Amino acid sequence: MRLGELSDLEHAISTLRDAVDLTPHLHPHKPTCLTILGVSLESRFHRLGELGDLEDAISTHRDAVDLTPRDHRNKPDYLNNLGTCFRVRFERLGELSDLEDAISTLRDAVDLTPRGHPDKPSCLNNLSNCHMSRFERLGELGDIERAISMLRNAVDITPHGHLGKLSYLNNLGTSFRLRFMRLGELSDIEDAISTLRDAVYLAPRGHPHKPDYLNNLGISFRARFQRLRELNDLEDAILTLRNAVDLTPRGHPNKPGLLNNLGTSFRLRFVRFENLGELSDLEHAISTFRHAVDLTPHGHPDKPSRLTSFGDCFRAHFDRFGDPSYLEESISLYSHAASHPIGPIKVRLQASQNWISCARSIHHHSLLHAYSIAINLLPRLAWIGLSLSHRYDELRRGVDVVREAAAAALDSGLPETAVEWLEQGRSIVWGELLQLRSSYEELSSAHPNYAHRLQELSVALEHACSTREESESALLEQTQKADRHRALAIERDKLLQEIRGIPGFEQFLLRKQFSRLRASAHTGPLVILNAAESRCDALIVLSDVDHVIHVPLPTFTFQRSAGLQNMLVKLLGHARVIRCDDDREGGRATLRGVSWESLLSTLWNDVVRPVLDVLAFSVRDDMPLEFAPGDLSRIFWCPTGPFVFLPIHAAGFYDTQHSQPGHKVSDFVVSSYVPTLSILALSPNPNTAPSGDLRLLAVGQPPSDGQSPLPGVNTELRHIRQVIRDSTSAQTTLVESSVGTVEEVLTLMKEAEWVHFACHGIQDGVNSGLCLADQRRLKLRDIITLSRPRGGLAFLSACQTAMGDEQLSDEAIHVAAGMLFAGYGGVIGTMWSISDKLAPDVAREVYGQLFRNGTRPDYKDAARALHEAIRRLRESGTVPFHIWLPFIHVGL
Repeated sequence: MRLGELSDLEHAISTLRDAVDLTPHLHPHKPTCLTILGVSLESRFHRLGELGDLEDAISTHRDAVDLTPRDHRNKPDYLNNLGTCFRVRFERLGELSDLEDAISTLRDAVDLTPRGHPDKPSCLNNLSNCHMSRFERLGELGDIERAISMLRNAVDITPHGHLGKLSYLNNLGTSFRLRFMRLGELSDIEDAISTLRDAVYLAPRGHPHKPDYLNNLGISFRARFQRLRELNDLEDAILTLRNAVDLTPRGHPNKPGLLNNLGTSFRLRFVRFENLGELSDLEHAISTFRHAVDLTPHGHPDKPSRLTSFGDCFRAHFDRFGDPSYLEESISLYSHAASHPIGPIKVRLQASQNWISCARSIHHHSLLHAYSIAINLLPRLAWIGLSLSHRYDELRRGVDVVREAAAAALDSGLPETAVEWLEQGRSIVWGELLQLRSSYEELSSAHPNYAHRLQELSVALEHACSTREESESALLEQTQKADRHRALAIERDKLLQEIRGIPGFEQFLLRKQFSRLRASAHTGPLVILNAAESRCDALIVLSDVDHVIHVPLPTFTFQRSAGLQNMLVKLLGHARVIRCDDDREGGRATLRGVSWESLLSTLWNDVVRPVLDVLAFSVRDDMPLEFAPGDLSRIFWCPTGPFVFLPIHAAGFYDTQHSQPGHKVSDFVVSSYVPTLSILALSPNPNTAPSGDLRLLAVGQPPSDGQSPLPGVNTELRHIRQVIRDSTSAQTTLVESSVGTVEEVLTLMKEAEWVHFACHGIQDGVNSGLCLADQRRLKLRDIITLSRPRGGLAFLSACQTAMGDEQLSDEAIHVAAGMLFAGYGGVIGTMWSISDKLAPDVAREVYGQLFRNGTRPDYKDAARALHEAIRRLRESGTVPFHIWLPFIHVGL
């Protein structure tokens, strides 16, 4: 270990194998012999990179652990060695299960090692390395915080001069750098450089790990350069990394990584300082990356990142000199990186995005393939083993990819592919949760054992997902829940991999074909509105038409949609500072030429009317002066990107010149919104009549919600009671929340088919929710814990319940979508804040429509009921646009 002579290691392994073979199975020295052999095999793996040595080391260490009782003084040492090998195998093969095994094993080693024991720092160091690796893989901030805490402890309790201290300082410095890269705190990168300098300085010349310490110091210099732009830092990085490469012997498995880091620094100096004319930097980078890639074996998890870095060099050359052959080389490298079967998903997604960018710039034939790879990676990016908020954070890396992919498919005349991609790459988190509740009929009939195992795992995983989101848990309990959650997700991934290896099930729970998706249009046309940088389009899906009806929207652009969104923000801001009574004349307040009429007429002319014309809902000379709601067709809008925030359901002309029917979307159709097509496929048969008594839960504003009082709530609930009383044969029982706590409401929601909320609502990402008692919210994470039969109505008479997240518009992160995916068949929600004065009138009108026949109401009539209620309020001439516009229907 001290001199690094490979011949010494070979002799040691040969001798130790003899010792193990000659030692009886239950001899007390057998575990010791096994452990020393295992350490030697691991050392040879680190030197030569032969995977067989690592497998033998794990097997040998496992035998040592199994042969040693838990209370034996050497047990922690044996666990420590086994856990370290699991981590090394994870770094080589990228299997997350190895990392979880490493953390579990090393945690036992730490727990069994008494305070003050000389091996305690080593155990802490090895466990912290695993947390660092998991942080780099999954991005959970708690992992890097735990790593830093443990490494500080290891450094503090290790005496000066101890050889292990060098490794602990190196790892502590690396963890500071990783936290800097995540949080951007300058103090972290300063601490990293200071700590790593100590490790390099204390490591004697010829120390086998000195190149690693130099490598980490060089990377930290480069990170500080990228933050402060001080050229000296980049020069120090190159000098330090060169030194690390030079000190590493040929054939060492760490050599490719060191070369990759050096190449990155050369490329960075060329890109940042190309005015200096140092073409030699780019040539050095290309040469260095080529060496790094050639030395990295296929199947290594770092291969995609090195291929991507290599591709970046050729792209930099193209950007500087314009030679298209270099861009072709970039595309080739990026495509290999993105398509590599192993490696961090975020690295492979970035490679696919680079590939897309290059292919688009020269109209390369591989563009659609690049998009296909990226879309397939998105669900894996938002891995189901992560927390809800973390999954959404990860998806921010892939914003816009799906919409641009659909546009590219349309450019190539493939509208069905566009629809399939839009369904696959949107509402990903909700889609995964729905999969957990699937019954897997096709698999059950062909392979019932697989279906049974998958069903059991899915139930357990859904429970783990929901319990992990309980914020009141203690830290240790949260850690245990997260461990359980990840373990189940890993097990399910492995099972799905097995199932997809069965002939005929290769695409199990993956991309849905259009032939299946069109069945979702069973109640009316489904219209996807896609907004991409290059084009905007409507894609119409009909259940009885075997192709997509493509309606280009040439007069509507992405920039125009963003402009309308900004117009909407201005109008709503203006509405907040004027009194409702000041706008009795139809609510036509203008703001420097901006008006509701102009916004809604633009949507009508450029988006909605072209769709209705294709569907033959165009204006007719014989149009009657008034429609009954039952005469109108249903239509389901599935908006993407900026379309999500625009009131498509209200598009039309609202000036006095167009007062007759035929100039507004509501004259032709009853509008609903859906976040995905699949959500309608899950709905019960629309022709099946409901039976039995209906239980309707009403939840009003609790006095302890911490929000301003809503005087209209009592009126609203009184209206609901009155409607039900007046419909004595409606088979309906009204259940009212008594205390309004989150726990009470969730319990009652499980027992009631319908629910009505009249309270405050808040849009705040995954913390969006309805304000209940004790200043708590019924959040999205609470709603997804509901397990209820599909069907029923959720009426959300609260602000912003269908607003969504502007940064992740295609993920439907709002309460209305949560209710839909929790099992409610239809939801009435709001696109922005609503009036407490008008909300009771809307509720009265909607329930009046639903209960008008005196029979048990059907939730599938809610869209028509809302349509009629809003029409009456709008045509009264006393309600401004911003008051009636936000009410929408979502779902069936």
